[in-house]
Amino acid sequence: MAMPGPIRGVAIIVGLIGLTIIGGIPLVPASVIKLSLPEGRARDRMTAVVLGIAKTWARSANGLIFGISGTRLRYQQQMADDPNGRYVLISNHQCWADVMALIKAIDPQLPFPRFFIKEQLRWLPVIGLACWALDFPFMKRHSRAAIQKNPQLRDEDMNTVRRACQVFRRLPVSLVNYAEGTRSTPAKRAAANSPYRTMLPPKAGGTAFAVNAMRDVLDGILDMTVAYIDTPEPQFWDLLCGRIPEVAVRVRYLPVPQGLAEGDYGADPEYRERFKAWLGELWAEKDAEVAAIQNPDNPQRTFVDLRTEAAHA
Repeated sequence: MAMPGPIRGVAIIVGLIGLTIIGGIPLVPASVIKLSLPEGRARDRMTAVVLGIAKTWARSANGLIFGISGTRLRYQQQMADDPNGRYVLISNHQCWADVMALIKAIDPQLPFPRFFIKEQLRWLPVIGLACWALDFPFMKRHSRAAIQKNPQLRDEDMNTVRRACQVFRRLPVSLVNYAEGTRSTPAKRAAANSPYRTMLPPKAGGTAFAVNAMRDVLDGILDMTVAYIDTPEPQFWDLLCGRIPEVAVRVRYLPVPQGLAEGDYGADPEYRERFKAWLGELWAEKDAEVAAIQNPDNPQRTFVDLRTEAAHA
């Protein structure tokens, strides 16, 4: 007899709390030691220790989530394995389940991800400390009105990205930017007058800043697309309860576009428009793929390379 959905969800949450408590025993002292060290080899070695703890927690958490929920993850990787590379990873964002699906998909064959996350998450018990010790860029994301009132706020997040990228220049990383800036929902798409069926318009600034800051060590861009089969508006609770039958994840390698590796996104309007145009074209392809996968009348419920198909049409 199958376990009822809510019971699955509660069981997973209890298990995650237990894993977090157990993981916090070595994580807290390792993080405090790492954060107290000056920049250099000793600090990098402690980063590796914290990273090892984080990987163990994430793999155990995903084993719990996907094992109990019964949700399948179908992963397509259109590139060779490269766990020691340095990449900027851009992805669509529908719900908090995206984060665990992303980690499950790319670990260990690609570098363990670090995420652009909201400043408020720094103060979460254990998890916030881990993100801090792993050099996640904490973004304040000031409103347009606040920036107009105090233009200096415009540079805060840019400087945060630059500081984080100075660390990642020395270490393997998949630096994740959910370019929409928040989770895509029907209400948010309507409020933003989004031209996309499944996504919000992407914000190019964070991706441009990261590419610029790491341009001389960057191995390329990882383009990730996530779609939830038969669940066009997923929630994290849906995943925990086993209501999502399958998650489809596709990662492909993109070289940094010629002419976009270096430029001043904030001060150069021409460069800014070129970067936004490139990301907008990518987003249109991604939106078409997700809409096709989530269409129950589509017999081909998988990822296709739209540009390749167009070339053979």
